[in-house]
Amino acid sequence: MKKTLLAILLSAGVMMSAVAQDTKESDVPTAVKTSFKSAFSNAKDVEWKKKEGNYKAKFEINGTDYIAYYSADGKIISKGLKIRRSELPAAVTDAVKNGYAGRTIDNVYRMDKNGTAYYLVKLEGDPDTKVLFTADGQVAKEKID
Repeated sequence: MKKTLLAILLSAGVMMSAVAQDTKESDVPTAVKTSFKSAFSNAKDVEWKKKEGNYKAKFEINGTDYIAYYSADGKIISKGLKIRRSELPAAVTDAVKNGYAGRTIDNVYRMDKNGTAYYLVKLEGDPDTKVLFTADGQVAKEKID
């Protein structure tokens, strides 16, 4: 179990820390586009980025923002949807208050990776920071922007 959690956290960290390149849809592998369209057939305003060989899709469904990460062979790595700050677990809210004083929450995404929920919190302040939390408020990964 610990090895699985470590692998999840490391891959999430790679996704968060990698330098992203805007990517034209025509440059996204067919397997990725096929898998994406199968999972999110009603997605609108899709934007693609390439991060260390993986692909990130940022899109909208019925007015809600989503993100999804895919390997180059079309397998989904993780997916998430934008949520309100009030939807964060209390443990995550407390962790932000206690560990990131002076910064304000900009965006929040509830992420799913292999059936486990994580919370990606984008903080504005000095410095701007992206933090991936477990549901119990533990920091899984942190990236300073």
